[in-house]
Amino acid sequence: MERIQQRIFLSRNSLNSIEFEHEVLRIPLRAGEETSFEMFVINHGEPTHVHFSLSEEIKDKVMVLQDKIYVIDKEKVAAIVKLPKSYAGAVAELGAGEIFISTGYGATKKSFSLDIVEAEEERIAGERIEGKLEEKEIEKREVTVSPERLALLRRLEVSTVALALLLLFVFVVFTFPVHSFIFALIASMIFIFIVLYNL
Repeated sequence: MERIQQRIFLSRNSLNSIEFEHEVLRIPLRAGEETSFEMFVINHGEPTHVHFSLSEEIKDKVMVLQDKIYVIDKEKVAAIVKLPKSYAGAVAELGAGEIFISTGYGATKKSFSLDIVEAEEERIAGERIEGKLEEKEIEKREVTVSPERLALLRRLEVSTVALALLLLFVFVVFTFPVHSFIFALIASMIFIFIVLYNL
């Protein structure tokens, strides 16, 4: 399912100007369900405080998770839209509401429309099928290993074999003390190899 997004541009055309990517943001939803959307605030001017508020039509259906932010460069704000089951069959009659954005402690204020529309059953079913197909495609993808990881795995493989040999020779040193000097010498050389190889 494609993420619903709104981009808000501050001071792009003039000082304290507010512009929207979408003048009307449509949210497809069914009664009894909820969804979310993101607002990306992109500031082209001086750092500023931004305040979000909702019109009466959507106050009980929309919740902006951060209604006050300080924007230096870019900020992301999430909002949740929820329709109670009591709206079943009446989604088309809701009408659009407004999300107001004000900057500079209310010096500039502008809004875009938020229109909650009835989600189509066919489209939702299609999205579910697409989602399942995407999951299958993800499962079929081959695992690719970067050259750095491949080199690390080879190094780990060599180190593991060398460590096994070291443990074998240490075991032989303690088991057969007659030739312990030679085996201890070989074990110490393997240990030095492991240390130097992994530097």
